[in-house]
Amino acid sequence: MAGFSIFDAWFRPKAFESEQLYERLGALLLKRYVPTGGDLIMRRLRRGHPERRWVTASLRSLRLYERRTRLNESIHLIGFAAFAILAASKFASGSLTALGLMVALVLNLILGLWPVVLQRYNRLRLYRAILRRLSLPDNDGLRESDS
Repeated sequence: MAGFSIFDAWFRPKAFESEQLYERLGALLLKRYVPTGGDLIMRRLRRGHPERRWVTASLRSLRLYERRTRLNESIHLIGFAAFAILAASKFASGSLTALGLMVALVLNLILGLWPVVLQRYNRLRLYRAILRRLSLPDNDGLRESDS
């Protein structure tokens, strides 16, 4: 891909990551119901606008969506960390019970960390599609260094 940033070390798939791993962690379930473009929402939206897509087969579209997964993952990770710190500080100050802390942490895992599973799953699929697109004779007139 074009260039290398410090964040690539985090966002690039690791050797242990696979689509199957993330499917076992519930990526497909989350993908179906996510309110910001999940399968059910997009199916309903396409009834009136069949051409509507988040991503197309063009190299530019694939790369833009890959960047979007990085942004979405970052937002969820920051929110997860901030909420965990907030819950821990409330518990430490005595304004949150042990049960309240457990509920907060479970909700934080579901709403903060589980969406990261979906973003990483999507990015694995996008990298595969980008590599496939780059191997085609005409890749939208874009070289690998173009964004």
